[in-house]
This record gives sequence, C-alpha cells and structure tokens, in this order.
Amino acid sequence: MSERNNKMELLGSAPIPKALMALGVPIMIGMLINALYNLVDAYFVGGLGESPMGAGYLNE
Repeated sequence: MSERNNKMELLGSAPIPKALMALGVPIMIGMLINALYNLVDAYFVGGLGESPMGAGYLNE
C-alpha cells in the first residue's frame, strides 16, 4: 500500500518533469522489451518459411 501512496504523492506534489521521468521511463523500457521480443520472434519464425509467418491468415 505504501508504494501506491508514494506514486499518488509523486503525481500530486512533484514537479511535472520528475513525475514524467519516474513513471514514464519504466513504461518505455517495457515497450522496448516488447518490441525487441516481437522482432526476434518474427526473425526466427521467418526462418521457418512463408507458411508459419502467415499462419493467422487464410490461404486462398
């Protein structure tokens, strides 16, 4: 519960740049990790051929 109170206090009383850095940087790191995971996954699945890359689509 203390962690939540600290974040609420940060949003309520801290300067805006400090609050943005404290709350935004972890989100950006998480998004970067997710993007890297998707790139690596597409690279390895792409090595399997065309069919696995288009597995979500119907081949007509």
